[in-house]
Amino acid sequence: MAAPESTVPIEIRQHNALTTARYEMSACEMDIVFSLLSKLTKQDKAGTIYEIRVQELMEMTGRTWNYKQLLESTENLNSRVYHIENGKTLLQVSLLASALYRKGEGTIELEISERMRPFLIDLKSNFTSYRLQAAFSLSSKYAKRIYQLASQWKDIGETKTYSLDEFKGMLKLKDPAGKEPEQYSQISALQKYVLDVATNQINEHTDLRIKYELLKKGRSYQSIKFYVNTQVPQQLPIPFELEADDAKVQLARKHLETLGIAEPAGAGHSAVVQARGCAVCLHLQAENR
Repeated sequence: MAAPESTVPIEIRQHNALTTARYEMSACEMDIVFSLLSKLTKQDKAGTIYEIRVQELMEMTGRTWNYKQLLESTENLNSRVYHIENGKTLLQVSLLASALYRKGEGTIELEISERMRPFLIDLKSNFTSYRLQAAFSLSSKYAKRIYQLASQWKDIGETKTYSLDEFKGMLKLKDPAGKEPEQYSQISALQKYVLDVATNQINEHTDLRIKYELLKKGRSYQSIKFYVNTQVPQQLPIPFELEADDAKVQLARKHLETLGIAEPAGAGHSAVVQARGCAVCLHLQAENR
């Protein structure tokens, strides 16, 4: 029996070259990118404008981004450079060609740069697919990146073995040219602030369950591998087909059911909306553990 439409997870895609590209983004920037990717279709032409509604973004992520944060994030996305290596070429490319804010309307209009389009539009092979809500549910920017990386290998069960230099380069923790100081140079710090945080969040909130293995050469750790299994995600799917208020009410009911709280017989829309605040707060507290 097919699942109801509201429970079908939304999958987004990007070329594998983007999954393993070297770049750095904040959590807010990545949430904007995830929202943008969910709006792409294979029929999109060059110059297509994609509208992001700020209220919808906050409802989907469960996080509040103020105007200043969003403005800084889209400005950064205009200047952030992906380093994509393919054989004898190294492409330096930014994601966005432009970002337009409609003040007072709560909307952002985004345009993808032309050189980036082949890595996002109408992908038929060599792509990574992952779940939109799972990506949204992760608060750590490193968890979001590692979730994408693990998703590339989910059908195989384990990633390739990455040298630590390669892995840290993808996350922009180490500059291959050595011009910027390396972050988390001690393996214990890398584990504590990057790997363990990412693993815990991914295992708790997404459709994947991962573990990592650090490999030694001699007396020091030189490489890393991830093992990947699928699981039933714990976070609730977003009922995209409903109006915003109705979607909130449905999510509230599901949160209450999860908590074992029965809705009183005859309770109306307003009662559920009042209960929603408590349920959502508890859910977000659990997300941030």
